Amino acid sequence: MYRIGVDTGGTFTDVSLIEEKTGKSYVTKVPSTPSKPSVAVLNGVEQIIKEVGIDTKDLSFFIHGTTVATNALLEEKGVNTALLTTKGFKDVLQIGRQTRPKLYDFRARKSNPLVPRNLRFELDERIDANGSVLKEVSRDELKELAALLKENQIESLAVCLINSYINASHEQEVKRILNELVPEISITLSCEILPEFREYERTSTSVANAYVLPKMKHYLEHLDDSIKEMEIPSNLYVMQSNGGVISADTAMNMPVRTMLSGPAGGVLAGRIVAKNTAYKNIITIDMGGTSLDTALIENEEPQYTTMSEIDGRPIKVPMVEMHTIGSGGGSIAWIDAGGALRVGPHSAGADPGPVCYGKGGTEPTVSDANVILGRLNPDSILGGRMKMDVESARKAMKEKIADPLGITVEEAAEGVLRVINANMVRGIRVISIEKGHDPRNFSLMAFGGAGPLHAVDIAKELGSKEVIIPPSPGIACAMGMLMADVRHDYVQTYSTKLSALDFNKVNEIVDSLAAEAKQDLENEGFAEGDMELEASLDLRYIRQAYEINVPIHDLKVTGNSLAEATNLFHEIHERVYGFNRKGEELELINVRLIGSGKIKEVSTDREEQLTDGKVEKIGERDIYFNDSFVTTPIYERTSLNSSVSITGPAVIEQLDSTIIIHPDQQVTTDHTGNLIIDLAVEQTREEVQYEYSKN
Repeated sequence: MYRIGVDTGGTFTDVSLIEEKTGKSYVTKVPSTPSKPSVAVLNGVEQIIKEVGIDTKDLSFFIHGTTVATNALLEEKGVNTALLTTKGFKDVLQIGRQTRPKLYDFRARKSNPLVPRNLRFELDERIDANGSVLKEVSRDELKELAALLKENQIESLAVCLINSYINASHEQEVKRILNELVPEISITLSCEILPEFREYERTSTSVANAYVLPKMKHYLEHLDDSIKEMEIPSNLYVMQSNGGVISADTAMNMPVRTMLSGPAGGVLAGRIVAKNTAYKNIITIDMGGTSLDTALIENEEPQYTTMSEIDGRPIKVPMVEMHTIGSGGGSIAWIDAGGALRVGPHSAGADPGPVCYGKGGTEPTVSDANVILGRLNPDSILGGRMKMDVESARKAMKEKIADPLGITVEEAAEGVLRVINANMVRGIRVISIEKGHDPRNFSLMAFGGAGPLHAVDIAKELGSKEVIIPPSPGIACAMGMLMADVRHDYVQTYSTKLSALDFNKVNEIVDSLAAEAKQDLENEGFAEGDMELEASLDLRYIRQAYEINVPIHDLKVTGNSLAEATNLFHEIHERVYGFNRKGEELELINVRLIGSGKIKEVSTDREEQLTDGKVEKIGERDIYFNDSFVTTPIYERTSLNSSVSITGPAVIEQLDSTIIIHPDQQVTTDHTGNLIIDLAVEQTREEVQYEYSKN
């Protein structure tokens, strides 16, 4: 039997297949279909089963990473949505936190709320901060609301009542009554999406969920039906932003959990590398056609956060902590009003794509720069299924960049790469240096179709000692999904000073969350022995604005475990913020629990036939390095194994990506098939040359 993973990107849709018995993997890529993403998903499935020669009935597990919810939010193409809140709170969504998007930019503007003011409705009900009911919900008032919803042709409603995180009864009653009065409208309750305090973030997250819910539900229902028609025996599963898997039914009702669906799979692929190799600290870069996603793995574990923003809108759900910038192979190069070369954030995407794709693109892009400099083989992209139009790329680069700047086409192309690399380095520093991590202590793992093309330049700028390229870099996200476990996150706000902590109360909350997690996992077919539960506490100094999450062992809060959590809080605070205040009292804000259903691991070790250490090149090509073209040997990735070492310059080609090895760099293959590009030798040589020049 086989597991299949499909990751939809802006330019390509990646498909990976892995045989459960042997761990042997297969990959393929098909062009994305942004107007109807499910078409590319089904095309990719049909293509890979045909290439491998298996039947759809051999697919035991189907996992999908989707950008439908993210794109609907970014492009503001969700459905007509309304907000229902407690009387007096309709402007919470507009007021926000009164912070400026960019501190020193006087022209910076906040994103407009997804729900305009005329579609924000108030309900004259009230629950106090202790959960006591002060004013009941009026059915007559809800009848009037139902009429307004019909009149305004509302498709989805977000319900966010004050203090519902303490007492959810009013929100639940609202949903019950409105389901009777307007059953055609989708309803999102904040008590189900985010039962935490902080009214603005809870409202923003609930509205985002409601805004994309009908679109996501329609998409997943259609895809699920298509999978059943293909006689695939597996249910449809969806990748979450937190690196776990959820059922399609859960994703339909809580699409906000899938905002970083695809990129999270890439981080899981990085965690697998950290667990199986000597490289325990890794910075991952996932560079595709439209964007770069970067994340950090320390001591084999990804970094997580419960607070993120998409287009300036808070999304407060657990997710892998990563930073995304508009830097991809399709990023457009342009000259700004001051005559400076800029690259991105606008992208040519999949349609029409870069000029070299020959699909009608007219603006020079990063991919055009790479093909002009010989880094991309114009005849072998996607195994030869896609040809590159080099002359059209040169013409566009000359007209739009080289001539205005008075330089050659090659200099312009190299300039484009230097600008995009600088942009990416700045993005990586957000999740490394700005979080208290020194990137020199981390290996750089590059994937995505374009990542290995730029990895060495980025690593040298960061000071990393090695670059890791996984066996199938172009579809690493899809591969990572196949190794993910089912995961559910639970949270309950409980605010108290640690000196006044009621241990019975906090343990009742932990037990309640654990019981809910076990029930959910049991419903998904997991035996108790395959379940894993982890509890944690959100702690902060009293009156501090934000919390730090620290784990609690054995699902029990005791005096000893609380003391351990307190010490760990101080350690993390000092690393992140540069100081701590040991001795100052802390307060508890939230109790959290993660429930995981463990899926059987598949071996990633390769079976390879050792050679005599020699490998034959498959050709040569002139590659532009350091202001001049260099005749460079080309190798096929499948011919490399752990007995082979190559010294650059070199180009290593495979179906889903191209890897550039700069002059004097050495590359080897490890036991799991990763390519390791050693930069330490080159850095040592540069340090020696620097010392010699000083003397």
